Amino acid sequence: MTRWERSVPVYGVPVLTRGFWALLALVVVGLALTAVREVVGIGGVMSGMSDPFAWGLWKTFNVMVLTGLGSGGFAVGIAAWVFNNKKLHSVMRVALLTSCLAYWTGLCMLGVDVGRPWNFYWVVMPWTWNLHSPLLEIAVCMSLYASVPLFLENLPPLFEYVIYEWPQFRGMAEVCEKAMAKVFPFIVALAYILPIMHQSSLGALMILGGNRVNTLWQTPFLPLIYVWAAAFLGYNCTVLCVLLAKLAWKRDVDPVVMAELNKLTVWIVYSWTAFRFLDIIVRGKFFHLFTDGYFSLLFWTETALILGSAYVLSTENGKKLGTMFGAHAICALGGMIYRFSPTTLAFHAKDGATYFPSAVELIISLAFVSIAVLAYLVAVKKLAILPGSNADWLKMAKYEEQVKPGIQLTGYAPVEH
Repeated sequence: MTRWERSVPVYGVPVLTRGFWALLALVVVGLALTAVREVVGIGGVMSGMSDPFAWGLWKTFNVMVLTGLGSGGFAVGIAAWVFNNKKLHSVMRVALLTSCLAYWTGLCMLGVDVGRPWNFYWVVMPWTWNLHSPLLEIAVCMSLYASVPLFLENLPPLFEYVIYEWPQFRGMAEVCEKAMAKVFPFIVALAYILPIMHQSSLGALMILGGNRVNTLWQTPFLPLIYVWAAAFLGYNCTVLCVLLAKLAWKRDVDPVVMAELNKLTVWIVYSWTAFRFLDIIVRGKFFHLFTDGYFSLLFWTETALILGSAYVLSTENGKKLGTMFGAHAICALGGMIYRFSPTTLAFHAKDGATYFPSAVELIISLAFVSIAVLAYLVAVKKLAILPGSNADWLKMAKYEEQVKPGIQLTGYAPVEH
């Protein structure tokens, strides 16, 4: 941590690019369709869902899959804080920001899916809860996780921005920083308890599906395996965000930190895969790996994507940034397929029942993902999120002083870190 001690904004790069406007146009279309969906209902051309398939893309992808990708704050945080892996502190802000955006995207899509989003405030009123609903724990824990620990953990970059860019409010920001520092251990603890609870509950939901979920995925250990998968997906997402910054904005990366992220990803994937195969064998379902036709092919596809990419990351070739990017992308694809399978791809509602998302479902889903992407782009260009070296930070400070005369980014009294 002698060289990579700071987070540095992507300075000198415009926020409003052609790609930004293209995503914003998609967002506008998606929000308009969302408004129509709330007025006319969910049937007809608005959705491909039916009585046998009452869960569509908005739950199975935007909640099941995106919250897995958004588990970087949980997975990287446990290694960095609980196991004191100091190498990972430099990427914590990236992990926390992606987690926050992914979870809020999932929560917003729940609002679109349930049809009466104006009643969502009931989740904070215990006397209105349906205690017999398996979705209750998920709704409460996801909402609490996104609203309290994730929200608070993403405030320090904003406080720093206020201190440097709006010095007239510096005193207020510093008071808030000190107040949050006193309760931060409790925030961190809550940030690990809540994800474990609702990630495991997402898996437990599909246990209720019984034999409608194919036997290669249906297991009493589904809650544990779901949490496990969220861990390596969180690492995949964090690494991809750091490497995309390298590709898009020529940001330097710390090879030591990237190697550590690779190593942890590999060990999580290897142990997860081994446990999954052991579970299948112990349950006496080994031959289903080869005799279930489409389901066997689906199982081996996701396994090959996840395990193959982990093997590449464990080799010397996996240390090359291009190879590393491709391997993490493929691993994330395999993990996304796994999270998607028990609810949709490996789910057999009844004979003849099929589900395919409508065009409106796809557009709305992509629109809300685009909102998260736009928020991420604005955040990394305005706030100190992405890791950088001390030299990077000093170059940024010099640039800021040139384009904003009078701003003071250096020369403050030493502070205790």
